[in-house]
Amino acid sequence: MKTVLITGGSEGIGLELAKLYAEDGWRLLIAGRNKDKLEKAAQLLKKEYHAETVIFPFDLSETGAAKSLYEEILRQGYEIDEAVNNAGVGYAGVSWQIPAEDDERLVVLNDISLMTLSKLIMRDMQKKGKGLIINIGSTGAFQPGPMIASYYASKSFAVSYSRAMNYEAEGTGVHVLAYCPGPVNTAFYEKSKGIMPPGAMSAQKCAEYLYRHRYTKKDVLIPGFVNNAASLIPSGLRMRIVAEIKKRLK
Repeated sequence: MKTVLITGGSEGIGLELAKLYAEDGWRLLIAGRNKDKLEKAAQLLKKEYHAETVIFPFDLSETGAAKSLYEEILRQGYEIDEAVNNAGVGYAGVSWQIPAEDDERLVVLNDISLMTLSKLIMRDMQKKGKGLIINIGSTGAFQPGPMIASYYASKSFAVSYSRAMNYEAEGTGVHVLAYCPGPVNTAFYEKSKGIMPPGAMSAQKCAEYLYRHRYTKKDVLIPGFVNNAASLIPSGLRMRIVAEIKKRLK
């Protein structure tokens, strides 16, 4: 049985992805901070899809948690065939008014844990000569993000790191993909205290697009014509557009 690890797998894009893997008979390893939400998600996946589901309650915004998660997965005897680094957080507001400790935890979760898990899982996949690592980025990765600066910057790191790792892995049978959706209708906006823009993609459609296209040869996957077209606009202009949209939404 093939095994997939999904961080942030208890809700939103992560849970919708877990459902798709479950439909295809994969074993699910879902990790997240909230044990109650993980247990609820596991119950749903087992009941609706009869999927073998194992939960890993780890707060990946804590330094060292990613390595501890990886070691616990190995201790329980699982080998990862595909991994989705989906867990992430963002904070809306003026950059210097956001508490430093919040942004520090953001960097650990969005970047350091993603990097650590990618690195450790890549080593195992290299030995087998096959595997897929998916790192969830954002169209926000392609320009600075006024009023959500740390989140956009963290996604820039995630995409850059993923692309470089994929280049290094050429010829090994392991692929690294950065998935960069635009706005998605999840609890992210409520948690970040931001405002969801109109036309946001549903988490289900976002997950379905990724699942269908995850074996692409590209190193960056962007769903939607508008999102792909916007990525061609110079980053300075895109930054001003982002700032204007956020101002109008407020």
